[in-house]
Amino acid sequence: MKRPDAKPLPPGTPVNIDIAQGHAVAEGEILESYWDDGWMYQVRVTAGDDCAAHREKDGQLWVCDFEVTACGG
Repeated sequence: MKRPDAKPLPPGTPVNIDIAQGHAVAEGEILESYWDDGWMYQVRVTAGDDCAAHREKDGQLWVCDFEVTACGG
């Protein structure tokens, strides 16, 4: 898939996180992003589910663009 013209959410953006259609629901903030057939976001959880089952071995949490919504958006 071609990288879109739309830019990713910038670091520091507060987001609502919804992994696997309600399996893990939390609030957090974007730390960084990269493109891989869709935007991928590293997120720091600030409230709600800690999303432990979805974290990498080093503890980082990366989610797909469709699993985050900017707060207020």
